Amino acid sequence: MKHLIIIAISLLLFGFNSIPLESQQDKTAVFDGYPTPTDENMLFYIQKSFNTNAVVYTANIGEDGKLDPKEPVKVFWRRYQEEGQKRALKYIEKKFAFGVNHKPIKGKENAYVFTLVSLKELKLFVTQDKNGTAKIATTIANKPAKLNRVFVTAEHKNILPKVFYVEVFGSDLKTGEFLYEKFDN
Repeated sequence: MKHLIIIAISLLLFGFNSIPLESQQDKTAVFDGYPTPTDENMLFYIQKSFNTNAVVYTANIGEDGKLDPKEPVKVFWRRYQEEGQKRALKYIEKKFAFGVNHKPIKGKENAYVFTLVSLKELKLFVTQDKNGTAKIATTIANKPAKLNRVFVTAEHKNILPKVFYVEVFGSDLKTGEFLYEKFDN
């Protein structure tokens, strides 16, 4: 699993290709037949070609209505191949694949930068708007973007899946335009 994530995330760093808006429907077809997580405060999710389970990333809102400074982002499985139940990440998944590291953004209240443990170079930012709604930002196709979801096309025959490519889906923070990047292995 660690290698899948490292490969998938490494692919995100190289060979980005933007796709025009008119092909949005074609590109998002990879999710056809897959359930869409609807968890409260969801930031984004990852799905894979070899099963319908999803890794879900949510904003962790504390009792004070703000992001929890100890753990602003929660990560868990949504096990759609079973009964759709929520399941915590296993230790190895958290430490080497899907877990996150975070730190507060200097000079910004209630705002954090975080990275996936397997890809420290990709910076993701989480905060809340004036209504308390969690917001996420990153860069897709060299543009400031909201990350919506990620799709990993892989084959899972052995212990570690073989990743063919990773697709990242989001929207431009300024215009709302569909953004897409594909990373070939």
